[in-house]
Amino acid sequence: MIGEIRDKETAEIAVNASLTGHLVLSTLHTNDSSGAPTRLIDMGVEPFLIASSLLGIIAQRLIRRVCTKCRVEYTPSDVELEELEITRAAIGGAKIYRAVGCPSCSGSGYSGRTVVHELLIVDDDIRQLIIKSMDAGTLKKKACEHGMRTLREDGIAKVLQGITTIEELMRATQADE
Repeated sequence: MIGEIRDKETAEIAVNASLTGHLVLSTLHTNDSSGAPTRLIDMGVEPFLIASSLLGIIAQRLIRRVCTKCRVEYTPSDVELEELEITRAAIGGAKIYRAVGCPSCSGSGYSGRTVVHELLIVDDDIRQLIIKSMDAGTLKKKACEHGMRTLREDGIAKVLQGITTIEELMRATQADE
């Protein structure tokens, strides 16, 4: 385990350990999972070493859970749906909630937290893109073609399950889109 990769020396130690058969787990500050290989390249690690050493990359964010005692069902506006890039038909019969606030949640409208996450599996196609030093957007597009669910998509599922609100999801994932 490496607490955090912040510099070239630490990145090279992690990559070398991985290449010698060790399972390496670490953190790296990026906006999403597709930003990790480009961040390592920016640190000075050779792309072919990154491609050979990565198996998967998880990005996660904590989001607040809407309080179940005071939440109010509502119909999202067209603007909100457009921001989320979903249609009314995609909502189906799901109930969408707005945070209100009550004594139980100290007036915040939220109680507890949950996670939204994405998992980028480094397959042969992704490896080839990393070797070519492709940008994070290209990596993300290819990963999505291979079935990756983005932070925003995972969050939308939690909104549709009544776990969180559109406002909270937008707050937590604004920089990713």
